[in-house]
Amino acid sequence: MKNSTFNTVCLTLLLSLFAIAAQAHALWIHTSSNTELGNTHEFKVYYADYHEDAIESVADWYSDVENFELWLISPSGIKTKLEPLAKEAHFEGSFKVEEKGEYQLQISHTAKVLKGTTAYQFNAFAQVWAGKGKAVSKQARDLSLTRKPNSSTFQVNYKNNVLPDASINVLGPDKENQEFLTGKKGKAKLDMDSKGKYFVEVTYTDKFKADDPSGLKAIWRCATQVIEVD
Repeated sequence: MKNSTFNTVCLTLLLSLFAIAAQAHALWIHTSSNTELGNTHEFKVYYADYHEDAIESVADWYSDVENFELWLISPSGIKTKLEPLAKEAHFEGSFKVEEKGEYQLQISHTAKVLKGTTAYQFNAFAQVWAGKGKAVSKQARDLSLTRKPNSSTFQVNYKNNVLPDASINVLGPDKENQEFLTGKKGKAKLDMDSKGKYFVEVTYTDKFKADDPSGLKAIWRCATQVIEVD
């Protein structure tokens, strides 16, 4: 095999591996689900594949994923862009709890396409409750994964419409993997009876028409939540 051909094959294989790695990894927001009025509530953001115990250093994150935007939605609907600080293997930050009800942390980042015709979109959510109060209102989001307080039933929406037959993947504290399908209303009740962390992820591939002006054939989307059961 000529050197140029060999190099081309190697480059193709390498880019394919990058694409596989991007699809296996996801953005995750780690934080407590409960807080109190007046608290400074801390959080961390990781890029990881927990099924493989792989947490990536920020310097190795895929494409431009480290340029994500993180938004905080307050119980009264105030939307604030947060500016977490980059550490070696995660970003970290905090916000002041000034209202009763549900706060929601949201990320939606479509990574710059490095090669090929598929884009990768990383959505991450965290829901934090400060006592009883208002829930975050519905907003325009691509793929979302949410629940009610202290509930193991998750709602999956795509562009604000319920997403039936969506596959939810759950890695529990026992490191056992489970899969659940959403019903007609986009809901799925998960098995979260044990104490510890649950990594919940849903994926959806949005296929484009052949003549789409973007030149892409599809966008692979994922949405995640990390739930700590006490």
